[in-house]
Amino acid sequence: MPFLGCFPMNATPLPLSGNESRTSYLARLLDVMDVAVTHERVPLQLGEIATAAGVPMSTASRLLSLLVERGMLIQLGKSGYAPGPRLLHMAVRTLDQVHGTDRLKDAVETLSEATGESVSAGVLVGDQIVLVARKEPDHSLRAVARIGDIITPHTSAMGKAVLSRLPAERRLALVAAAVGDGAAESTLAVLHAELATATADGFAIDEESYAVGLRCRATALLDRAGHAVGAISIAGPAARFTRENATACVPALLAEAARLSLDIPQAP
Repeated sequence: MPFLGCFPMNATPLPLSGNESRTSYLARLLDVMDVAVTHERVPLQLGEIATAAGVPMSTASRLLSLLVERGMLIQLGKSGYAPGPRLLHMAVRTLDQVHGTDRLKDAVETLSEATGESVSAGVLVGDQIVLVARKEPDHSLRAVARIGDIITPHTSAMGKAVLSRLPAERRLALVAAAVGDGAAESTLAVLHAELATATADGFAIDEESYAVGLRCRATALLDRAGHAVGAISIAGPAARFTRENATACVPALLAEAARLSLDIPQAP
């Protein structure tokens, strides 16, 4: 979702240092906001945000002040910065526009309770797979991920499930977004046999390639044309989520995905 609306285009322009263009300043604004709300150690203080976003301290200070003024962030005293009411409003409205978010939440909760493992659902947003729903089990050992994470298409079961049900051009675009144009075709060549198996079986597997010690099974969510619009996965520590347990979970995974897919219209 574009965030250009958070820049006060009718206000007095902010001072630009050196040869900075307005475009580069907007890019830094977005980078600072991204770090402030998505960094794994949030909330961050000014200096930490500047370092993580790769901008000068003075620039970060001006940008953060602007974001607070516009309601995109709030300042938590000495603790740092957190999402503000305007940004939260945008996030909620964006999630409302993602098809079947409530159904996805219900599905991951149902599967997690039935299997005792971590269940996630992701949807295609442009050329990336974004995690939009997740349910963790009560076990102390579990797969850790967060809503909003970008899921890699070539190393994760969820990503490979999506790739297995996309036309060649879209498949290439997703991988290129992750590894770059120059490496996309060779990456897909390595995955060719695995994706063919996933297409035939109806689900993809991951044996510790996405994360060491993690086993995962995933299947695509399809529109009525049979193309992937997202995926749902079950994952757990390989020591507990054995191959036998993973195989036993596949029928429930496929059944839930089939129910979800029935509600998804054909993409234009």
